[in-house]
Amino acid sequence: MSQCVAIQPDQTLKVVSGACDFVIITQAEFEQFQQTGLVNVLNELFAFDAATFGLINTAALVAFITAHCIGRVVRTMGKT
Repeated sequence: MSQCVAIQPDQTLKVVSGACDFVIITQAEFEQFQQTGLVNVLNELFAFDAATFGLINTAALVAFITAHCIGRVVRTMGKT
């Protein structure tokens, strides 16, 4: 069971119910938090994001079409 504690002016810890400085948890809660925390971090870092994929895909497509058109213009100008 986790306890919310605050640091007192005399540098001691006191269990409080409101705003706290630290949370004291059991060993089992700590181990569970470490495992689920790692999974959550990995999901946030490596999960597929459709919005980011769409942005990168659109930018690559625009860059390809622009470069292709510029290449055609340069090729046509070189023939004259």
